[in-house]
Amino acid sequence: MAVVKPWESNGPLTAAEQRFEELLRQSRGDRAAPDTGRPLDVHAVNHDPDRVIRGEYLSRRLVESLDETGWRPFSRRTGQQPVIAIENAVITGRVDLRATDLPYLLEFVRCRFELVPDLRQASIAGLVLWHCRLPGLNARNLTTSNDTVLRHCLSTGGIDLADAQLGGSLLFNDCELRNPGGRAVYGDRLAVSGALLGLRLQTSGEIRIPGAKVGGNLNLSGGALRNRGRIALNANGIQIGGSLRCDVDPLTRRPFTVAGVLYLPSAHIAGDVRLRDAVLEPGVMPPRRGDSKHDDPTSTLIFDRGDIRGDVQIDQGFRSGGTIRMVSARIGGDLRMAGANIDLGWSRSAKAAVEQPLRALHIDGTEVLGNVDASRVDLHGQVRMVDVRVAGSFQLNRARLRGPRTDVVQASRINVGSNLDCRETDISGSVQLQGARIGANVDLRSAQLTKPAWHRHKMAYKPSVDLRAAQIARDLVCAAGNRPFLAEGEVQLRRAEIGRQANFLGCRLGDGSSRNAINAFGLVVQEFTLLPETAPQGRIMLRQAQCELLADNSELWAASGGVDVEDFTYDNFTETIEPTDRATVLERLGWLRANSGGRYQPGPYDQLAKVFRGNGNEEHAVTVLIEKQRRRYQAIAAATRPVFRLPVRLWSMLQLVTVSYGFRPLRALIWLVMLTAAGTSWFSFHELVPINEEDHPVWNPFLYTVDQLVPIINLGHDVMWRAEGNSEWITVVLIAAGWILATTVAAGITRALRRDP
Repeated sequence: MAVVKPWESNGPLTAAEQRFEELLRQSRGDRAAPDTGRPLDVHAVNHDPDRVIRGEYLSRRLVESLDETGWRPFSRRTGQQPVIAIENAVITGRVDLRATDLPYLLEFVRCRFELVPDLRQASIAGLVLWHCRLPGLNARNLTTSNDTVLRHCLSTGGIDLADAQLGGSLLFNDCELRNPGGRAVYGDRLAVSGALLGLRLQTSGEIRIPGAKVGGNLNLSGGALRNRGRIALNANGIQIGGSLRCDVDPLTRRPFTVAGVLYLPSAHIAGDVRLRDAVLEPGVMPPRRGDSKHDDPTSTLIFDRGDIRGDVQIDQGFRSGGTIRMVSARIGGDLRMAGANIDLGWSRSAKAAVEQPLRALHIDGTEVLGNVDASRVDLHGQVRMVDVRVAGSFQLNRARLRGPRTDVVQASRINVGSNLDCRETDISGSVQLQGARIGANVDLRSAQLTKPAWHRHKMAYKPSVDLRAAQIARDLVCAAGNRPFLAEGEVQLRRAEIGRQANFLGCRLGDGSSRNAINAFGLVVQEFTLLPETAPQGRIMLRQAQCELLADNSELWAASGGVDVEDFTYDNFTETIEPTDRATVLERLGWLRANSGGRYQPGPYDQLAKVFRGNGNEEHAVTVLIEKQRRRYQAIAAATRPVFRLPVRLWSMLQLVTVSYGFRPLRALIWLVMLTAAGTSWFSFHELVPINEEDHPVWNPFLYTVDQLVPIINLGHDVMWRAEGNSEWITVVLIAAGWILATTVAAGITRALRRDP
């Protein structure tokens, strides 16, 4: 009586199954395949019945083969894993190997599965699927000791690898995984000893691998992930022992593309993150009114709290239609963004973008232990970098930042160990750098800042660049290079500290929309170069600023809002003024006079005189102080009652002509000599009548004139003669002139001895 095997109870064996049985009975060879003829088209609807293998038969036969003794039908060589290869087969029914322990490496080549294979809790040597089509794979808690390979496969359902323990690498190269609106790969807590490779992988649905552990690289280069409006890759808390590579495929030169969100918060990556030339499509709907401004609803890459030991490379041809978000991350190498393009201009109208700007880059609180290279980037949206720390340099040269009437760069309290370079950059919007700490230079050479942000509460425009309370160890350069430095809004330097030079050579400042062109209130700097190319449109605020060297020009002092130099202190000029260069001194006095607007401001004159005296140019200092006194009397005359204005002006003119307000006392001697000569000449021809002829006084016109001119000397002639007629008035003039000259000389001598201006 024939014995019926359990796997024969459902009917006779098919041709493919018979061939498989024949190979099982052979003890030679290291491969078992039901057919080696024409390859199977796994995508065809109809197929040859001879290629059918029942899933129930295959499952039971693989399990029962473990009980057969006396031969090793699947051995390749001594010491290697047995391999079962099934080629060109249509597998009907379900391959159910749940909770089995097989020492085989299962290899399916050009096979079509009608139902989802069940490998839950199975333990096998390895799994290989080449050019196969399957409706999904249920391999939760699968354990393998070798590679798990899916290549050139099409899956129309989800691949479930949750809690799987894969001893080798996991490959999805050239696969297409379709599960629209669902999970194309479900791999929570997946553990892969080797690499996870998805070269040229195409998905429709979510790849979900939160908490996964990958011993090598996670490589999706050349892949195309599609889950528009949702998360395309969910790798929350993933641990990668190598690098995350999502760049150009080296074989086809096809870039990595995503329609959806790459969600990798709290990821730990021992190597680099490479998204060079990647294309991240928006994949989301524009945010709605009322959404939180902190959520970045248009994000395409989320790396919050990530720990990357190597570089982050989102450069070259990288393009994104949504926010790149890496808040509170730590990058052990460089952050490279050179040539990247991030455009959020599609998401909102220009008016809505001003009210609630969207972010192109959001990296608040991130620490970069290397450099940041963002040269030639094109960013349409806000760049938010509050409390960012960069150990090296920050390069933003020849970039294009677009956020008109918004804070296009929000980098308050940023800390850069070396240079912050922004040369030849076009910036539409405001740059906020309040409280920044820069270890070397801030270089804005040839940068052009237009359309500053609008402050809704103050109803005024914000500064184009705001460096309030910033500390710059070396230079601030806002000078011309290949083109002029341009700032339509205010350059805010209030209470900033600059170690060496603030350079505004060849710049163009203001457009008249802001009150100030430069606000340097309380600025501390060694060398201040203020040499604009054209007259600034707005006020130059230098109140309480301090510098050692000052360079300025006529264009600066022609600023439309004037130059506020009250309490502005400087030690010297960059270009020395020679003692014989009186024209330059008069030019500077003209600048101060025009800048005062009719107001009396003694401070600027005292400061200028102090500089000249410090250089030994006493004559230039006297010229400045004389002008100061002239302006003082003008202010007194303007402030007094109309009836007293003329006497004040006459007194001022008299002092100016005679002794220059006491600053040139030698002029008094000249006037004394001239008046003595004039009086002597007059009285030589107009002898006076003696008061007491009995005394027989001797007439001396010279001694009489001197006695009237010098009030502190009495030669006795003033009481011996009586002046009448014109001589009486001449005597009065001589007495008045003597007192005026004496008091001004005394004041001049006192001031000279005290060196008090």
